[in-house]
Amino acid sequence: MIPSTSSLTAALQTVAIGAIMYFWMRRRKSKPNEKAKPLHVDYGKAISFPFPMKVIGSLPEWIRIPLMAKGSKPSPPRDSIDILGQDSEVDPYEKKLILPGKIWRVRYSYLMSPEFKKAMESLFGNVNAAAITNAPDHLKETLEKDIAAAEKYDTVSEKERAEQGGDSKQDMFIAKINIDGDDNALLIYNPVRLHPQMIDWINTLGEVKFIVSGSSSHTNFLPDAAKQFPNAKIICASAADLKCQGVGMRPADFLYDVVRDKVPKRYSGRGTFEDALEALQGQARLFHIRGDVCTQALFVLVHKHLFEVDLLYVNSDEKLRETEFESGTSIQHSSHRIFHYSLITKNAHPIGYLLPKYRCLMMDPTSLLASKLMIDAPNADGSSCVIMAESLRSALKTLSQDGVCDQVLSSHTHEMSRECFCQKLNETWGWLDGTSLLE
Repeated sequence: MIPSTSSLTAALQTVAIGAIMYFWMRRRKSKPNEKAKPLHVDYGKAISFPFPMKVIGSLPEWIRIPLMAKGSKPSPPRDSIDILGQDSEVDPYEKKLILPGKIWRVRYSYLMSPEFKKAMESLFGNVNAAAITNAPDHLKETLEKDIAAAEKYDTVSEKERAEQGGDSKQDMFIAKINIDGDDNALLIYNPVRLHPQMIDWINTLGEVKFIVSGSSSHTNFLPDAAKQFPNAKIICASAADLKCQGVGMRPADFLYDVVRDKVPKRYSGRGTFEDALEALQGQARLFHIRGDVCTQALFVLVHKHLFEVDLLYVNSDEKLRETEFESGTSIQHSSHRIFHYSLITKNAHPIGYLLPKYRCLMMDPTSLLASKLMIDAPNADGSSCVIMAESLRSALKTLSQDGVCDQVLSSHTHEMSRECFCQKLNETWGWLDGTSLLE
């Protein structure tokens, strides 16, 4: 078969691009800032990055950042309704009333993307072997069964996995507030996939006025939420806004990591953190955790309940951990245990058992991932850790005051008291500057 002109042209273009990348790589060597200060704590062995990531890391910022935004653009995973249909008996939503007439939690189940699993393995190796090694003796047999179940789960059809309810969960929180005299206004925090039945249920609660993304890493469902509620104001981080606009989402109304006295030229005319507070009319308080370059975490306090995502990863209730985490038999329990003992336990992570080690990697200015492959990079002098510690300390000081916060709702765990939240956050992030976050 004789190749066409178009295929020859494409081949020549590929060769040309390859040659340019080769010489560029030889010149730049894909290294992070050689003057950067290494992270002050040990988070495990160095990670070897795939060649394509090294290529991207070698590019100048004006090319690299748009590529990273495009590569991390929202890509919603599939769930039981997508696969089994609207009439499926498997409901991906679990609704719970938290505060009568005021706050609701929606726990959403879905199928983890195979690409995500491959990405984790490419960075951290065989997580299954690590999970067994790091598990306590009384759970090693359980982990062996978990791995066998997970391997079997990966071989079955998508339909069979959907019939089991999926292997991952994410929480969305809804609060009813009063805006412009309308006490049926709704604020959605950390939106999940919104199928018609969920939209109908939300509409029975009131009118969605605000959609808040509490993490720049939780963006898969934000564009759809913005589309479903076109009159709602969007509050998110600038990195989330950049990624979501790549799939057609309208520009966010407020960028909470931008403040009035330091508005970059590219965000001129956009709503800031202060503008978002004013729009909320005192009905909710915002706490942006500055320095958290990985997620730009945002706490929202409403009706003395705090919404949180991406800063706590382990259930704070030890009794619940014993009864559910250690003995649960679903594929979600198995997946959670494998993730925990491969990436979070003290044996897997020298800093502590409460935090996935990739969160430390992403704070390290000498890491290729943190310095060249993230939209928001840590400061080369290592000051991002200090800034984040100070920001957390300030937030916890306010939340610890009597009458300010009664309960915390965390997207990755369960409801907990204010005292428990402050303690666990300190245990998880106290390493940032080596000083307690609790004053």
